[in-house]
Amino acid sequence: MNLPQTIGHHLTELDQQEKDAATMIKTQDQCLDLYQTSQKNLIAFNNFSKARYDQVHGHFESHTKLLRQVKVNLDNVFIKLRKTKALLERKYPDEMKKALEKHPPIVVEDD
Repeated sequence: MNLPQTIGHHLTELDQQEKDAATMIKTQDQCLDLYQTSQKNLIAFNNFSKARYDQVHGHFESHTKLLRQVKVNLDNVFIKLRKTKALLERKYPDEMKKALEKHPPIVVEDD
């Protein structure tokens, strides 16, 4: 190769390298835009999820509190029923035997 051809060849390579660099920069910019868009979407989704979680958590806590109150009330009712039954058994043992024979207690199997 002579000097003009060598210089021309190097200039062509430089031009190609500049085009390659420009292509890489353009691709990197597109990737950056995609990343930023994805990040914005994820932030929005996380904020939405947090708001929904806080709302559902509030409902869950209130329902849990209600269930605890219902359990306490039911426990009190069953305590009163057991006391009343025990009192009736002491006062009227014969009648209680007849009632239990006629209406035996229901057996409930645990899960």
